[in-house]
Amino acid sequence: MNRKATDVSVASPETGSTHKAVGLTGSMGTFRLFALVMAFVSPLVTVAGWLVILIAYGGPAAPAMMLVAAVLVTLFSLGFVAMGHHMPNPGAFYSYVAASLGRVMGLGAGFVAIIVYVLLGLSSFIFFGVAASNFVTGELHGPHISWYCYTLVLLAVVSVFGYLQVEVSAKVLLVAMALEVVVVLIFDLAIFGGGRVAEKGGVSLEPFSWGSLTGASWGLGLLFAILFFNGFEGTAAFREEIKNPARTIGRATLLVVAFVGIFYCIASWAIISYFGADKAVELATSDPVSMFSTALGASVGTWLVDVANVLLLSSIFAASVSIYSILARYIYSLGVDRVLPRQLGAVHPKHNSPHNAAFAAGGLFLVGVLPFVVAGTDPALLYGQLGGTGGYGYLLLFALVSLAVIVYFWRQRGSHSVSLWVSVVAPGVSLVAMSVLLIVGIVNFSTLTGGSGVFAVILQAAVWGSGLMGIALGLFYRSKRPDIFARIGRRNLSKTASGSTDAPPVGLR
Repeated sequence: MNRKATDVSVASPETGSTHKAVGLTGSMGTFRLFALVMAFVSPLVTVAGWLVILIAYGGPAAPAMMLVAAVLVTLFSLGFVAMGHHMPNPGAFYSYVAASLGRVMGLGAGFVAIIVYVLLGLSSFIFFGVAASNFVTGELHGPHISWYCYTLVLLAVVSVFGYLQVEVSAKVLLVAMALEVVVVLIFDLAIFGGGRVAEKGGVSLEPFSWGSLTGASWGLGLLFAILFFNGFEGTAAFREEIKNPARTIGRATLLVVAFVGIFYCIASWAIISYFGADKAVELATSDPVSMFSTALGASVGTWLVDVANVLLLSSIFAASVSIYSILARYIYSLGVDRVLPRQLGAVHPKHNSPHNAAFAAGGLFLVGVLPFVVAGTDPALLYGQLGGTGGYGYLLLFALVSLAVIVYFWRQRGSHSVSLWVSVVAPGVSLVAMSVLLIVGIVNFSTLTGGSGVFAVILQAAVWGSGLMGIALGLFYRSKRPDIFARIGRRNLSKTASGSTDAPPVGLR
């Protein structure tokens, strides 16, 4: 049975009158939700690009680091999923922090989430522009067209998907994600099944040996590995559009985490095996751009490199749709709570989509990319800087939500059956790990983003500044607009089919 939607009052811009807009509904199952969120992870983009960076910083131990990162994110997910069972409000990180650490902190987390997805989205759109321009001129021998033209075209196309029902996106992204995974699996099979490696390569357990593990740079390596899991909390962001959300979200979340950890562990192991440990680390530092395509072409054939070049564009497109959709739902939740204009909480009567919030997301991306176009910023450097900053902000959200899980179940002690392991130990380990990695990110911010100087300061300030802006706005609403303040976190709006609230009120904080 689908979860009943909540009606949202929306002011008509033409008449100023108030009418009822039906809330989001849907019937996505585990597999479609999995595909929608996995598109964010961009399997082919990650293997061809970010995984090489992990090898550069993590060395031969990169595969082991992926497994350790998967364990840490799984520990985080246990509390995250359990909290979703007991406080099943839409809004994901925003609503979870609000219900536990207070509405003021919740609004701060909501604003951080928005800036994180804006940064990650801009990175994806700009990367597409660069990749598409290079593909047209280099592979198709077509005319040179500036990167931002391709970026704006992609933004327009993705906006259409944001306007339509999310299941349309899920079906398209399922196909795109499956094709990407197939390419990487063919490469893995060529290495492990066919033994097609370079002269100095060879399949071995060296990446998991004691020498590799003790000699690795675990700080930066694990930091980059954790960032591969960005966006997995999107499973909860689509709560209102999911069939049997309490069960489906938990399954999809753990499935995404397990798949990401194992899939990239094997892929990084395959790359290292092809070149050999020493050569792989050397190339990851000196020639990261062509490293995967070189291994793919030599082990399988240049035909698959050509296929991968095309799928690279579809991979970036899929990631852009996923990021856009999650951002739109954060904006929608803030619109429903009237923290932002209530029109943003409207739902399209035909397409059952947060169409106004989707248009707002498109506007944010457009406003975000135009200054870089006017300034003539080098896009090849820009998308990495923006993506790294978005990942850095994600670590802050990880730490906040880990703390929120502990506090929430402590306050609700005696009224739930969640084990001590899930309610305290797992999120406690996650809180310590994510906080340490956040500090590592602060210390190594220029390395994480590939930028330094004034622009790096601006990027880091954007993450923390957005959180402070949300906190300030929360304090304002608490003082001047208690009616809006009471709505923050979607707690008082979430109803079960029986009409009872999903979670006991924690009080106005």
